[in-house]
Amino acid sequence: MSKKLKKPFVDAGYLVQNVEEMGWRGVKDRELLALAEAYPFDVFITADKNLPYQQNFRGLTLQIVVLDARSTRPDYLLPLITRISGLLKSLTPGSVTLINDAGEVTPFNPGTGQ
Repeated sequence: MSKKLKKPFVDAGYLVQNVEEMGWRGVKDRELLALAEAYPFDVFITADKNLPYQQNFRGLTLQIVVLDARSTRPDYLLPLITRISGLLKSLTPGSVTLINDAGEVTPFNPGTGQ
């Protein structure tokens, strides 16, 4: 997450680290989630739209937010990040939440794939 994308979280009083800063670049998704859970982080934000369909989240208390956006350019994602920073306190432990280009927030339900 670039400095520009971290700013809304930092301004709201959150501590934010990205995979680069943690030394986790190149780590596979399953291990990355385990590391984030063990660190412990409260929220894991990703632009990997396939993550909810490829990973089993049972037993995780980590809150996962998936940016379901057409682009991962910081300028494009900034409005979504700003929206997420206002939602963090309402997320429940172990939840997986999708946020699309329009800023619509949807809980991911693995039984329906939505």
